Amino acid sequence: MSEMKALVFHGPQDMRFESVPCPTPGKNEVLVRVKAVSICGSDLSGYRGGNPMRVPPLIMGHEFSGEIAELGEKVQGLKQDDRVGVITNLYCGKCANCRQGLQNVCENRFIIGTTMKAGSYNGAMAEYVLAPAEKIVPLPDHVSFNEAALAEPLSIALRATKHAGTMQGKSVGVFGAGPIGQLAIACMKHAGAERIVAVDLVKKRLEMAKLMGANHTIIAGDNVISEIEKLTEGIGLDCVFDAAGVETTINTGIEVVRNGGTVLLVGMASPKINIELKHAIAKEIKFLTSYMYTSEMKEGLDLIAKGRIDVKRIITSEYPLSEGPRIFSELFCGKSQDIKVILKNS
Repeated sequence: MSEMKALVFHGPQDMRFESVPCPTPGKNEVLVRVKAVSICGSDLSGYRGGNPMRVPPLIMGHEFSGEIAELGEKVQGLKQDDRVGVITNLYCGKCANCRQGLQNVCENRFIIGTTMKAGSYNGAMAEYVLAPAEKIVPLPDHVSFNEAALAEPLSIALRATKHAGTMQGKSVGVFGAGPIGQLAIACMKHAGAERIVAVDLVKKRLEMAKLMGANHTIIAGDNVISEIEKLTEGIGLDCVFDAAGVETTINTGIEVVRNGGTVLLVGMASPKINIELKHAIAKEIKFLTSYMYTSEMKEGLDLIAKGRIDVKRIITSEYPLSEGPRIFSELFCGKSQDIKVILKNS
């Protein structure tokens, strides 16, 4: 294979489906034939332009699954046509962060489908993608390629949920019912949360949130605080999971979380915000942040395989990879109501 088809990001709002050289696996690498790749919100942020983690020209795509097409030298324990998921965080394993178990913030890492300090690494919005053999995770036959592609975003929600501590019997608010918010609802439910309140601007997302385990849904607006006060009899929520990352949601979270409660920050839509600091301090709120994942992708795949969390529900559309330029444009312009889109090779 000398060439393959791929979606190539050439600049702001410039995504092209074109022929590019097909990579060849080197020592301890495998070539994966991509069967399903998901569009992440961070990919759309890159498409918008000005995102240092998406420097053109680049093939995006870090949420994916496929089959092994070719083995590089010295690869053992794998074979052609194996069904696989891929851990896309390629950390160094040697730096101070990695030695402390913080491989998610390794400054020497590559992430498949992105641009990092270490450089760019072409991703899975293509017919084929390279991956280190040690990052390959075999898939059970009953786990679909679509499900496996969502193990990566599930791992982000799973790590954040673990950060929040014991959920058994707790009341939780999830602000932002996009893919991460939806998966957070599923993780919180799995962890034993008794009451989950989902808040979003889009009715369709709130309908999905109920399917994922939310007990109550609220359209974002002026009534969020009063509605949550009613639901909690004025006490407030034990934890607020903010998957939006904007000033309004974070400050609303400060208002509706109980005294001594936790505001868990995961969304990063706004790089800087003004927060109600005095109010937060007076309530002795705990702020926690969570970024990416370390070991959680294998845990997530195991939860999917055992039927503990159903990630298929958030997939709202599938399209051929060739339609990628149109799909990116529609998602970016707000013409699409999709929650999670899967692109597939024909």
